[in-house]
Amino acid sequence: DIIGTEAHYIMLYEQGIISKEELRRILKVLEKLKGEAEKGALKIEGGYEDIHEYLEARVVKEEGIEVGGKLHTARSRNDQVALDIRMRARSWLNQVSGSLLDLIEALLALASKEVDTPIILYTHAQHAQIGSFAHYLLAQIDALFRDYERLAECYNRVNLSPLGACAIGGTRLPINRRRTAELLGFDGLVENSVDAVGSRDFELEIAGALAILMSNLTRIVEDLILWSSEEFGFVEIADEYASTSSLMPQKKNPCTLEVLRGKSGEVFGALASLFTILKGIPTGYNRDLQEAKIPLWRCFRAVERSLEILTGVMKTLGLRRERMEEAAKGSYAMAVDLTEALTASGFLSFREAHKLVGELVKEMASKGRRLASLTPKEIEETSRRTLGKAVKVNGKELAAIVDPRRSLNERRSAGSPSPKEVKRMMSKRKIRLSECRRALQDRVNRVNEAIRGLASLAKEYLKE
Repeated sequence: DIIGTEAHYIMLYEQGIISKEELRRILKVLEKLKGEAEKGALKIEGGYEDIHEYLEARVVKEEGIEVGGKLHTARSRNDQVALDIRMRARSWLNQVSGSLLDLIEALLALASKEVDTPIILYTHAQHAQIGSFAHYLLAQIDALFRDYERLAECYNRVNLSPLGACAIGGTRLPINRRRTAELLGFDGLVENSVDAVGSRDFELEIAGALAILMSNLTRIVEDLILWSSEEFGFVEIADEYASTSSLMPQKKNPCTLEVLRGKSGEVFGALASLFTILKGIPTGYNRDLQEAKIPLWRCFRAVERSLEILTGVMKTLGLRRERMEEAAKGSYAMAVDLTEALTASGFLSFREAHKLVGELVKEMASKGRRLASLTPKEIEETSRRTLGKAVKVNGKELAAIVDPRRSLNERRSAGSPSPKEVKRMMSKRKIRLSECRRALQDRVNRVNEAIRGLASLAKEYLKE
């Protein structure tokens, strides 16, 4: 609020609305208050209705009503608070975006080590096909990149200045709204004065984007919680993100991840609160809008902390690769590969191959056998009985088809878990991560440079 006020009064001086001496005296008090705030020494005591009233009262107290009384010239608390929310929100958006890219970087680093690590892929919570752990991580990375894009697009609509809209209908004084936007590092204006003070759809958009992000995080978390159980045993959560039972000494509970999963309810609830607060408010500023800040800040805090924790979990995650490969070898998920291999031979249609392999799996499951133990003779005998014709497969070829690692190399479709495709996708994502880092740093720098320039300008006026 102090920074926005300084920009506003530098603009008023430049427009000839206040004198340089009045500007200097106002800046002197504002800089003093800013210093107190930065040191944590600012204490707001008394019956002030809000921060805006407090700041004006302090300037009046120290410089008199003749100067302090001009603090509200061509300005309303309506456009002030809209400005403050947007300045705070853009800062949070940049912070969360940076943390999100940190998580993506951690996932990419882990994926680069696990290109050849086979893992079962699931549909309907059932074994579907064999993939690689790196391929699984890339799927999560792509979802998180979409979250980053949503936040970046949201930032473009947030980083617009409402200052100068006044209460709702603008002012007859010759202010320069674009100048204050420039001084504060905004990309433009919320042009219509009614829209500038009364609209909070950007808050809903932020909370919505954060809720989607949280939903994506909790899917990763749920996978890790399941895969860390004895039944799966694919991963091990580092000790610093787990705890034991108060009764059962053998337990290692993924409690941090469970709390993170629960945090999604806080974010989803905050979004619902925002919709409820903003629903049905008539056009223009209404005091209900002040309540909307509370759930919005809760969203930011919960998501920022969740990103920080999950990044730490992924950086310290232990993989039980032998267990993952053993599970893949013991799965019937390779049945899809066998079906496609029989189809590719040209001897069977896909539906015939599907029927044959389905029968083979049924017979082997009834005997408790793995698909890897299947023999060419069994294929030939079952095909005669099921299809009425003999299907002959070379033993060496069959062994390659049902081997998880070798089978991955045969995947040809774009985006598949073949090591070649995974490496290609990983390379592209690394480039994209660098591009996102640069874009984020650019927009952070633009705001920081503007704020530093404003501070420098204020100091120059004070020196004079």
